[in-house]
Amino acid sequence: MITIRNLTADDMKEAIQLKVNCWTEELAGKAENTLNYSRELEFWVDWMNSAEENEDVRLLIGAFEDNKMLGVAFASFAETEDIPEKGIELNGLWVYSEQRGRGISIRLILHILDFFKSMGKEKIVIYNHHYCPSNNFYRKFGANVIRQDEQMSGKLLVDVFIADIDIYKNNIEKSLLKYK
Repeated sequence: MITIRNLTADDMKEAIQLKVNCWTEELAGKAENTLNYSRELEFWVDWMNSAEENEDVRLLIGAFEDNKMLGVAFASFAETEDIPEKGIELNGLWVYSEQRGRGISIRLILHILDFFKSMGKEKIVIYNHHYCPSNNFYRKFGANVIRQDEQMSGKLLVDVFIADIDIYKNNIEKSLLKYK
């Protein structure tokens, strides 16, 4: 049985290695893989632990089966330049390649939406590499690209999606039925 739970400090090492692996896979041949595991781990552990001082709520969750990590997702309040109020940001979503197609991403996002909806949040912003296959995943559930940003000194094109949480949640719940 797949369970979703908050990540612990011990889980972060594996979660960040998964992020680095997925980054390499997503950018294969499209942009230079510049992620350094140690720097990424330091950044995300600090991010996890600095929510209160930044007046933020940060949710770091994982999907597990028999204590084996299947995937992880990070979310927080959105930056006001993206969504002026009542918004959240999906800061990251990574699933082991051999676990894809099992509804892991859907479960993780649904957990995030439920958590932040209970706090009165209404919109979600998602940044995703333009060439990444998961862009279709976000579109499928009702997210729309509002702009494209260039990152890594113009070497990486990023699609910026916005979705209404209620609509997005409803569409995801319908899709989750096939995994039950």
